[in-house]
Amino acid sequence: MWPFTSKDDIVVCTPEEVGTPSPHSPHRQPTFDYIIVGGGPAGCCLASRLSEDPAVTVLLLERGPIANGWADRVPLISSNPYREGAPVGRWWSQPMPMCRSPDGRSQSLEVVCGEALGGTSTINSMFYTRGPAGDYNRWEELGNKGWGYADLEPYFVKSETTLSHPASQYRGKQGPWQNRTFRNNLWRHTKHVIRAAENAGIKPMDDINSPSAPSVGHVRQDAAIDSTMRRQTPFHAFLPPRLIRARKDRLKICTNVLATRLELATEGSEEAIRATGVHFEVTDYRKAGRRFFACARREVIVCAGALASPQLLQLSGIGPRAHLEAKGIPVVRDMPGVGNYLQDHVAVTLTFEVPMDDSMHKLQVSPSKAIKEVAIYLLTGGGLLSYPFQAVTIYLRSDLLDKDYNVSISDPKVLDSRMFSNCADLEVMPAASNCTDHDIPLDKGLFTFIVGLIRPKSRGTVRLATSNPRARPEVDLAFFTDPDDLARLKKGVRFGMRLANDMREQGYPIKGLIVPEKLDDDASLEAFINANVRTCYHYTSTCRMGKENDPDGPGVVDTNLKVHGVQGLRVCDASVFPEILGGHTMAPVVLVAEKCADLIKETYRK
Repeated sequence: MWPFTSKDDIVVCTPEEVGTPSPHSPHRQPTFDYIIVGGGPAGCCLASRLSEDPAVTVLLLERGPIANGWADRVPLISSNPYREGAPVGRWWSQPMPMCRSPDGRSQSLEVVCGEALGGTSTINSMFYTRGPAGDYNRWEELGNKGWGYADLEPYFVKSETTLSHPASQYRGKQGPWQNRTFRNNLWRHTKHVIRAAENAGIKPMDDINSPSAPSVGHVRQDAAIDSTMRRQTPFHAFLPPRLIRARKDRLKICTNVLATRLELATEGSEEAIRATGVHFEVTDYRKAGRRFFACARREVIVCAGALASPQLLQLSGIGPRAHLEAKGIPVVRDMPGVGNYLQDHVAVTLTFEVPMDDSMHKLQVSPSKAIKEVAIYLLTGGGLLSYPFQAVTIYLRSDLLDKDYNVSISDPKVLDSRMFSNCADLEVMPAASNCTDHDIPLDKGLFTFIVGLIRPKSRGTVRLATSNPRARPEVDLAFFTDPDDLARLKKGVRFGMRLANDMREQGYPIKGLIVPEKLDDDASLEAFINANVRTCYHYTSTCRMGKENDPDGPGVVDTNLKVHGVQGLRVCDASVFPEILGGHTMAPVVLVAEKCADLIKETYRK
């Protein structure tokens, strides 16, 4: 736990070492067998798995730096994306007409993503949740053979080492990526939240990652915290310094570079297109004139995330024809699905005042308490700094709530989460902090119920703002464009207030601070939701897996994650999800990378 971690242990390359300065000849000999664009969870896992073969060479390009300092590994500190020095990219979404602020304007929300080796796993809440088995069975029902839960379970097991659960068919003990469950209560309100949930008919579940876990329950979620009580991102798990050093001749990692477009070779027709390399620049704007090119002998795999992956494809001429032409980009392949079907979990915050000792903000107002917690963490690895963002989480189905907002179950079969129709659509996350965008004076202890709709029907888009690759893409989250999303979220908010009222009746001192004034008035409740809506940063499905001619939504990649109609090009990240999952997305992204690695190896084994 000692706060001295050296970045020098991690060997990275300069752009000059892995690329040819532009202008270049596109016909030069390939430099690498595989080029991976994006060093997030998928890119780190994929680079590790592909470089297991001593006969291949792999180049990993990452936009951000190495985030491996002491604060980057302390669970509580690193979970704050707003802390000074956090490796994040942030910009504003497009205005959403269905989300109106109190003064009548369309709401824009801040878009946030991690930019460092490890991607958003360097700044997220660390939750290791796979999503229910029914979600993956739904993927297969949509026509994606080989992507049902039974096919994918071995990849979850392969990646993980659970420190809290026994080994089983569905839990791994020998993988590189560690996770653990915290069953102790550091916050006094946790026991009151649990009691309120149980009073509403919600029972405890032991392991949310079990394929037989019920669709309704309260649970202590696994978090990606290792045996030394430090955040363990897929970067730390799959690309530790000793592995990078051992494979330095065949695995090259280049940080602080921005992929600007893919080199696509055409042979006389749109049907004969091949990805042959990647153009990239140094991210430092003062060095923007330094451009490089790296060749790929076998494949380019885009792992830049659900916002940047469609942006890179569009910059390269792969995307909706009308949009590319409007931005002055030559169309290489007209693909309407690129950048469409964006999904995200949408949430509303209910903010309460609680005793200061029951809030994380006590560390901000009391230097002595902060120093004490740092000392506890340094000496024992325990205390608040080692604890995940939230202690317990509640999953439920909005259609099982009765008029009093209790869960009413007439048949236990409705809890079978292996069936997609039974899966939870609401997640309620209690947090001992201010989770709103409101600037609340720190003279109060703050507590929040984050009420999340985890099965949204609304779909947005990712589009180029300009043809300049340094410009952030235009992200339209399109919240509430499907009215059913708002209807179900209203149920979730009413349920969250029912929990708070129950806690108060138990004698816990909780006082509404930013909460709905009238729960029984739909218009008033909708206005509250619009004013307090937020993203959960779980962006998916912008390069979705599916048939290219799917009438319900053209796919971008096939079941082998190959981009339709382009040889030597795959996409491997949350953008390929056919539909968003009912859980946090980090573990599913690593699953996709594990399977992608096997698909690639099998291709060239033949």
